[in-house]
Amino acid sequence: MTPTHEPTRAAPPSRHERIARAMRIALAAVAAAAAAACASATRTTNAQLLAPPADSCVIARENAALDPRLDVERVPTPVRMVPAPIRRPVPRTAVRRDGSSVLKVEVLVDTLGKPDMTTFRAIESTSPWLTTGARNAIAQWAFEPALLNGCKVPRYYQFAASSPPRPR
Repeated sequence: MTPTHEPTRAAPPSRHERIARAMRIALAAVAAAAAAACASATRTTNAQLLAPPADSCVIARENAALDPRLDVERVPTPVRMVPAPIRRPVPRTAVRRDGSSVLKVEVLVDTLGKPDMTTFRAIESTSPWLTTGARNAIAQWAFEPALLNGCKVPRYYQFAASSPPRPR
């Protein structure tokens, strides 16, 4: 007699095998859902990635309001210096006897790049004529505002000009 082989039945999967299979199925479902969500999401632009969080700008502006001379990444920078701060010809009364002159003024530039002329002050000047000319000119200038942690903040801008003594 030849032995007959009865088909053997596979043993039912163990509890661990059933759990592992269920986890593989769940993991595949999560991966498929994530891929679908990424495909339909709007793309993030570089500007969005580089923009500082809104609350950090609030803190930066508060710090700048407390100390408008604080260290910043970029100081206010004139982008349009029209009209010129010193008109020609310079009157003789605007220079010292040796022909030299000095002008150093400061003004607070706001977050929009506009000078706040109520804060204008002359630090040093050899003549009221130079100071008045600078005041009138700077009031019309446009600035890039100061940056602190990537946020626009108010900060003082200083303008200085001088001429050396005449050679003898």
